[in-house]
Formats: sequence, structure tokens, C-alpha cells
Amino acid sequence: MSSGTAIDPRDTGPQPYHRLLRNPVTARWTPVLGAFTILAGWFMASLLILGTQQAIRADPEGTVSWLGLLATNLSLVVLIPLSILVARKLNRQAPGLLSSVIGKLRWRPLALFAGAAVLLELVMLGVIKVAGVDLLGDGGGIANDAAAVIAITLLTSTFQAAGEEYFFRGYLLQAVGALVRSSLVAVLVTTVLFTMAHGVWPWESPALFLDRFAFGMVAGMLVVLTGGLEASIAAHAANNVITFVYAALTDSVGDSLGATDAPWSLVAVDVVKFVAFGAIAVLMARKQRLATTCDLPLVAAPMPGKRLV
Repeated sequence: MSSGTAIDPRDTGPQPYHRLLRNPVTARWTPVLGAFTILAGWFMASLLILGTQQAIRADPEGTVSWLGLLATNLSLVVLIPLSILVARKLNRQAPGLLSSVIGKLRWRPLALFAGAAVLLELVMLGVIKVAGVDLLGDGGGIANDAAAVIAITLLTSTFQAAGEEYFFRGYLLQAVGALVRSSLVAVLVTTVLFTMAHGVWPWESPALFLDRFAFGMVAGMLVVLTGGLEASIAAHAANNVITFVYAALTDSVGDSLGATDAPWSLVAVDVVKFVAFGAIAVLMARKQRLATTCDLPLVAAPMPGKRLV
């Protein structure tokens, strides 16, 4: 017997990405439980990872060493297995449907999106320098541990960005999508939660709030319009990698990671960059004819000898 509610007739055909956690064998409230389960697991893992880092070497206030950056990144990487595990075990989702509508991460599109994102990041960094736009704590010198920070950035920041995407634009977007049909509402809700999770409030820093909010909206819409996480991961990873490599070369890693405000001129450049990448990514997705709806079974096949109850 099924433990879920009856499927709406509108859910019987190919489904968009944000509806892939809604299925007939789990109760409608399980995505909410799943989101809190992931957060609880992340909280425990973060305490362990960051506590270990602090025990080894605590960074002076306002600074972030290569070890601190590594611990921060690893604490977010754990969101990938946690999100996949909860979707599979609690929600009984077919494997791979957090990655894309075809049931797996599409590596070639990911590489193409990443190339475009990195190129755009470099172009916009050039614009920032030529136009004299203020940056977050541009110290002008090279950090003492710059080589180690750059190495950690190159090795782990892509996975850190993917961790945030698998939770916010993956599980959480699908969890909200299981409750509401509108993709715009699902993207808007998860964008607000994403911005709040970064400790940014509009009354404290309207500029920084808009910066994070704009990225979340573009990333969320890209997931829906391209049918998977590839474009959002590429944009997030490219932004973080370029940001922290530059920060290492200007001794401003702590300022970049712990930003509480941002100049409006920088935010304006960022918003243009996010929107430009969104438009480019949609065109690239159409050219590659990427699937945006899922024809696969949404529920994982039961193990031999077991039945869904």
C-alpha cells in the first residue's frame, strides 16, 4: 500500500525539476522533515569539522587562514551526501534526480557552463579594476599563506559551491516544489532562505542582501530552465574560485568570507554578471537541447524481497 496521498492528474506526465520530490509513496510532509534532517546532519558535521580546526589552530578575529578556509569548505561539502541520502532514503526518490531531470549530473554541459562562467568572472574582474570599483577589503598585498589558500580554493571550493547548490537549489527547491506547483514561488522561497542562511538581512545591508538575493534568483531559475544543477554549480563555483584566488593575492580572505556589507557599485557589477550568465546559460542549454522535464520514474525501485508500505 502507498503511504502517500493521491497524485494530482497534472503530475502524471513529464515533470519539471522542482516537482521531482513529489511522489505517490511518501507523505507530503516528508520533504519538510527531510530539510530539517539535512540541516541537523550539517550542524553536527560542522561542529565536528570546525571544532577540530579550532582545536588545531584558531584564526585571529577577522582573518581566515588556509586551514580555516578548508574547514569552512568541508563543512559545506557534506551537504552533497546528506541531501542525496535523505532524498533517497526518506523520500524514496529515484537516484540521480537531485542532479538533473535525466537522473545524473550532465558532465559535458557542466564543463561548458563552467568555462563560460569563469570567462565572465575574469571579464567582470577586469571591468572592476579598470573602473576602480570598490572591492571587499582589497588590502593590496599578498597573504602570507596565499599559495596554500589558492591550493585549497582550487581543490575544494568547487565542491563547497556544489554542496550549497545540492541543498538550496536541489533538495530545498524540490521540497518547496513538492508543496507548491509554481516554479517561481519555489525559487523565491529558496532564494530568501539562501540569503538568510548567509546571515544577510535587508535592514543591515541592503546592498549585500540584493547581491545574494540576485544570485539565488538567477541560480534557481537556471535550475528550472535547464533541468538540473549544472549551470548553478558552475556559476557558484566560478564566483567563489575567482573571489578567493583574488583575495589570497590581496590579503583579503577574511573580508571576503565574513563580509557584512558591500559597496553598491560592486553589487551593480555583480547583478549584471549574474543576469548575463543566466542569459548565456539558457542559450547554451537550448543549443545543447538539454532536457528540462523528467520522463523517469520518480520513485526508487524497491529492493528485492521488499515492498513499499
